Amino acid sequence: MDETIGLRLIEELKEDTEKFRKEDGAYQLLQVYFEGFSKETLRDLLCYEDKHIRQIALWIISELGKDAENLLGEVVSQMDDVDPFICYYSSEIVACIATDKYMDDFMKVFTFFDHPNAKIRTLIMFIISTLADSRIQEAYTYSINNKILGDSHEKGLSFLMNVNSLSNSDITALVNSHDSVIRKYGVIIASKVYEKYPEIIKDSVNSEDLDVQVFSKTEVQAKAKIAQFEHMMPVFKTREIGSFA
Repeated sequence: MDETIGLRLIEELKEDTEKFRKEDGAYQLLQVYFEGFSKETLRDLLCYEDKHIRQIALWIISELGKDAENLLGEVVSQMDDVDPFICYYSSEIVACIATDKYMDDFMKVFTFFDHPNAKIRTLIMFIISTLADSRIQEAYTYSINNKILGDSHEKGLSFLMNVNSLSNSDITALVNSHDSVIRKYGVIIASKVYEKYPEIIKDSVNSEDLDVQVFSKTEVQAKAKIAQFEHMMPVFKTREIGSFA
């Protein structure tokens, strides 16, 4: 492919990151990578001191998924960054695609439940809440076999793997546990069973645990928006059908 477009976009990113963002340069650059632009250029972007350049590079890698797994080494090195979004994007990538020699880094994502930065803690909760069941199973098995995560995490992962067998009272007990790690798994589970037990996560917005409270509020708001959109869909469909009458 003609790589001049990708190279031009990268130069624009370096010259004025804010303008690049406002003009949707990140989306344009992502499309160029989808079309075959060399992903090695992303490796170079991750070396920049400017956090905004690294944020965009990591976002692109997160969108590329397994197509960018050769960059995992560089992504892993970003996980301890003090910037919440750099930590978030790099952790999300690792959580979704890390295998083999990067499994210990996958385990590290779960330990961020105790991160000193509150924003990072809640962002990590969101990452865990979106993981596929197969990834949760991998994390649990790897931790058990290699004695990596503590008892609280292993219990929490076990509950996540058996979410459909948990009752309202089971989940409520987890959310109200004396163990802060278990509380996080509990509210993540509550978000997964929202359709069945909506009251659990709605009640959690008043939790004394600020991480549980922030995560709950965000999830309730997101689910309300989804419900509103779904409620409007029949209207859109009716109008669409009527337009052809």
